[in-house]
Amino acid sequence: MNENAPASARLLALDHFVDDKWYKVTAVTDSDMIIAATKTGKQQAILSALDAGEDPVTVLKNNSPLGQGPKIFALRDIDALEWYSDAATLKAHYTVNGKSKKAEAKLSSMPNRDVVRDVVQQIIGPCEQRDAPASIWYIGMTPLTLSGISLLVFGIPGFTGLADPGQVDVDKVSRRGRLLARLYNMIGPVGLLAIGGAIISGLLIWWYISCKTPPVRTIARPVQQGA
Repeated sequence: MNENAPASARLLALDHFVDDKWYKVTAVTDSDMIIAATKTGKQQAILSALDAGEDPVTVLKNNSPLGQGPKIFALRDIDALEWYSDAATLKAHYTVNGKSKKAEAKLSSMPNRDVVRDVVQQIIGPCEQRDAPASIWYIGMTPLTLSGISLLVFGIPGFTGLADPGQVDVDKVSRRGRLLARLYNMIGPVGLLAIGGAIISGLLIWWYISCKTPPVRTIARPVQQGA
């Protein structure tokens, strides 16, 4: 919280962390929520400006990549907040000029996600909260993605080898494909299919087991006062 900032842009919550090549910042003032991402290396400039009491919206706009400004929306426009019990994310559903929009913030940790969420809820007022198991598609996002990759890496070369059997000239394969080509020459197309099938089967079993104890999806909607 920045006590030196103007009352109209008082900083109430701040989460920031480095994610690969990006420095991600989520800020909550008493009127807006700001979700920004900029190149690493600007951390100190941003934190120093915020600590000096500069307007958070201006600071994050000025330090965002050209054409990739921060996502800013008024807290009063929020229709619902959404989060999962297994992910450090917070999604806001809001309405601007009659159009429904959404923005998702990735936070540094789930405890920090809860802090940001609680600050937002304190400002928007009492919320009606509903919990439900996450959908099977949300749970299956990772295993299905990895299954698709396994199919591309092992399945397609395996089926191609069955249709056109023979050794692969490793020297004519790109550097990335040489390991797979050598593996193909060692075990053949059936071996590749067996490896791919085993990996995909394991991933689907993981998906099935995960569905038995799914993470919880929570949606909190502001209660209309006087309704």
